[in-house]
Amino acid sequence: MKLSKQTILLAEITNYSVKGFTSALGKGSGVTKSLWPVRFKVTKAFNPSDFARNIIKRTKLEDGDIIVVPSKVVSTIEKRFVLGLTIENYRKCTSDLKFARSNLKMLNGGPITPKELVGLDKIDPKKGIGIRYPENPNYSAHTIASAIFSLTGISVDVVITDSDSGGVKGIKLIGCPTVITTPIGATKGLRLFYCMRVATAGEIIWNNVKNIPCIVVNPYQVNKLRKEMGALRYDGFLDADKEQDVISIMKK
Repeated sequence: MKLSKQTILLAEITNYSVKGFTSALGKGSGVTKSLWPVRFKVTKAFNPSDFARNIIKRTKLEDGDIIVVPSKVVSTIEKRFVLGLTIENYRKCTSDLKFARSNLKMLNGGPITPKELVGLDKIDPKKGIGIRYPENPNYSAHTIASAIFSLTGISVDVVITDSDSGGVKGIKLIGCPTVITTPIGATKGLRLFYCMRVATAGEIIWNNVKNIPCIVVNPYQVNKLRKEMGALRYDGFLDADKEQDVISIMKK
């Protein structure tokens, strides 16, 4: 049987995502051996160092651990707020870039981008307050990892996720399909398929639970021996065209 490159890629993405799903249900293995929800409330006053201190205070981090954080938490820390987003205009704002740029006011950054329409979300629709993606998710992940290293000397990787997923949305965000959730930013120590795996595990654990702004993933020892943990991957969002996991399949 000969399978297309696209079919093989989708099978690998599904495989790694399912492994993350089963790890969240208590069947941990490999890079997702153990998963620990970290409970605290993130406020608008937080900066990356405040966020790092709260993680350190509430869990025993080890070299090689992975911190998984929803994009909305990172956007709150980075003050990526939007004014004018209501229940009435939400659907049009998330589908019409010209309308969104005309009717919304962006705080802490330039005009909304086409990619940010995918992740535009309501915080307080009665007051017209929303939130958009971090401007540079890979750099945001690096900033959190650097803050943890500065405070503890411990090297970790960080993955930033968004709950939107699927064929179209995954391709819009990172250039390939995604299952259950989409990793949009990460540090350099994790291959893309592992980012998908831990992102899925995080989504299952914190879904609809308040005040779990991140999870800590504790891999098996052999999976902790990664190079360039916490380093800046490249600027911007994760990009399948730059990732060896995808390149090795699609370029065969």
